[in-house]
Amino acid sequence: MTAVRFTTGGTTRAIGVGVLVLSLALTGCGGKKNKKKHKRGSATSHGRTVGGATGGKGTGTGSVSAARRAQTILPPLDTMPAALRHVGMELHTRAKAPSLCKDPGGKCKGAVANGQVGYRTADKAEGASYDLIAYRNTRAAERAFAAWESYVRHNKHEVAALDGAPQGDESTVYAYKSPAKENTVTMVIRQDEYIGTLDLRDTSGRAAGQRDLAALSEVYAERLAQATRDETPSATAAHVKV
Repeated sequence: MTAVRFTTGGTTRAIGVGVLVLSLALTGCGGKKNKKKHKRGSATSHGRTVGGATGGKGTGTGSVSAARRAQTILPPLDTMPAALRHVGMELHTRAKAPSLCKDPGGKCKGAVANGQVGYRTADKAEGASYDLIAYRNTRAAERAFAAWESYVRHNKHEVAALDGAPQGDESTVYAYKSPAKENTVTMVIRQDEYIGTLDLRDTSGRAAGQRDLAALSEVYAERLAQATRDETPSATAAHVKV
């Protein structure tokens, strides 16, 4: 399973698959100030913060805009290697923080949008799962990434840190120790106010998985960088052999 260089730029590619699900953020209205307080844990505006807060570069136009941009960053089917052209999880994005935040616990703080997509081989022996979280600003993303690094560093009974070429502004690579995930390797990439996670599962073994992860994560990092430069993400792994 030898990885070759990917190509970028050029023609804007359309999203091949996916369903965009946008949950509009609720914001306050003008007029007189409402003295009623929201109850803690209310399902109104909590967890649906509009972006562009102070403290670093922000998503600017809010969580809905961040969800739309996340849809363009997550790789569509036609940008995947030929072997990974079977959809395992349809592309979707949401204008709110992820619903599951246990690993690591701090990854949802300051999040305004998220999305996922997954692909696999025909025989299901290999799969690539992409997760993307957009934060209200760069500082919030930096804090969330610090939570990831702490998780990898202090949970040696669950995961093992691995070497890998750095991607984005900062990144970390690790593998799981549990038998259920022994064939999965993960890279977490922070680029400005985004954090992208790529899980690569390969039943051929960890070494093969790491080689493919290196090639696919490089493409993912470029798509993140293109978005933060206000370019349409066009980096493709279509020419990567896995």
